[in-house]
Amino acid sequence: MKTIQKMLSLVLIVSLVCGKAQAQETTKANAKIVITNFNVYENSDQLVIDWQTDGQVDANYWQIQRSADGQTFTTIALVLGPDPRQGANRFQYKTKMRKRGESAMTYRLMPVDKSEQEINTEIIPATK
Repeated sequence: MKTIQKMLSLVLIVSLVCGKAQAQETTKANAKIVITNFNVYENSDQLVIDWQTDGQVDANYWQIQRSADGQTFTTIALVLGPDPRQGANRFQYKTKMRKRGESAMTYRLMPVDKSEQEINTEIIPATK
């Protein structure tokens, strides 16, 4: 009888642990990064993109994507972490402008987690 009680206790513990892990995975899958500030602008022949998050969800890296028509986006750069000069949860990308008016194109940010999955976020048009 004691063996059966021990086995039932073990089954109960395993099911609780597995249920908790599954709940955490579901929570992670539903995680959404909140971007609190997003700017695209020109500064001395450079295209500058900077943004800030609320810091609640971490990304492994960010894809910066650009589109001429607002429909088809192409990744133009990867940002691997926050800008150390600006503090936590603040990111920046700079590049030399190839042609005038690049800041007028549509840009979006796609955060990617450690398992190479895109993290939910809304498409945010650049502020002018």
